[in-house]
Amino acid sequence: MWRVQRRLLSSPSYASLDKVMVASQELQGAVAAVGLTVPSGSRSEAKSGICSLVQKAQVMEASMALKKIGAIVSGSTNREATTYVATVLKEKAAEASKILAKCISTIPNPNTFEEAKAQILAAFEVIPSTDAAILEEVHGCAYLDTQMGAPVAGTPASVANLSLDDAQALISSYSTAYGVTVGADPIVLTQALDDFSAKANSNKSLTETFAPAIFTGSDKKISYEQFSLARIALVYEFPTLNTEHAAACKLLPYVLAAQPSVSTGSSLFEPYNSHAKMTREFSEQDCIDSATPFYLPYSDTALFGLSLATRDVRVEDCMWFTTNNLVRLCYDVSESELTRAKTAFATHLLHTMSSPAAIASAYLEDLRLVGRAMPPSELLARVHALELKDIKNVAYTFIHDNDHALAAAGPLHELPDYNWVRTASYNYHY
Repeated sequence: MWRVQRRLLSSPSYASLDKVMVASQELQGAVAAVGLTVPSGSRSEAKSGICSLVQKAQVMEASMALKKIGAIVSGSTNREATTYVATVLKEKAAEASKILAKCISTIPNPNTFEEAKAQILAAFEVIPSTDAAILEEVHGCAYLDTQMGAPVAGTPASVANLSLDDAQALISSYSTAYGVTVGADPIVLTQALDDFSAKANSNKSLTETFAPAIFTGSDKKISYEQFSLARIALVYEFPTLNTEHAAACKLLPYVLAAQPSVSTGSSLFEPYNSHAKMTREFSEQDCIDSATPFYLPYSDTALFGLSLATRDVRVEDCMWFTTNNLVRLCYDVSESELTRAKTAFATHLLHTMSSPAAIASAYLEDLRLVGRAMPPSELLARVHALELKDIKNVAYTFIHDNDHALAAAGPLHELPDYNWVRTASYNYHY
């Protein structure tokens, strides 16, 4: 498995302009991917929701232009970055690069801007009942009263007041860009970014700085008795990707629970045969409908935890098995669990990075957070070298007897209070 991956993806090469870094990955086949990201997200925006709105409008415009050359584009905005990735035939990569470069250089058309705003405002009218929605809420708990905790999409009031002047101010503030080409010559992207490089805000460096993300232990409960399931997110502050714990942090979700299903995202995938004790207990007790462990890294902080969905009468049982297994990571992980977790991690990584666009997205995040693109072969080697003591050490340091943040929505009459969960972060049994 490790040798196959090394043949598929060699080490990436790099090119750079002033305020721009581009990584390139060779790839066989007729399809290429071109990606761009700017380190500007909800954490740094002057007006709440403008990054998400501009990204949506730019993707709408870019999509129409890219369709003419047989390409597709996707966009995303998180707390620290806005990303655009296009999938295109290799011979059309230069044209796609120019279209993406326009996304970070020019403001969208007024009509497109207003259409995108209307779509975002309409989405606010729907009561959220998804894992993504509860993750937004738990960020607000984890980074209470900081810009890091602000919602990525903004609020209905803030989005309604956004204008093209705000979009112009945002784009004028861009000072850095990261690019990736997969299966295409990097020169096509560096040439397309010449204009951006010349106009980029010269008052900022390639390394963007943000206001401090201060983790605060807190919880938030939103009661919706009409929901069929209670959705809960429980998180702890974890180290970032540029620390010695990076590989252990990436593997820990797979030690805690089974390999997530690619289609549903849940770890309850063939649960009775799972290598993970928590997944088997959830299934045997029939106390949960969905469980997704995750590790979310940012530039100066990270979150590790679980997103859970369960019926109203099983909420307390769900929390008991969850906290018990989180504490178990500090003391009682077996060699067989670790070996199977490594296999699950490798399987999931290779599956999710099986397309040019997925490789581009992963490399863009690496460039921004680590400063270089990390090929899967290197990441797999680092994870393969982990020992039990590495897993137990990171779990004990950052979970055992530490504050947590919790957000929950739905029928919550059984949900324990903050002190119950906080006390359950250590266990005298061990």
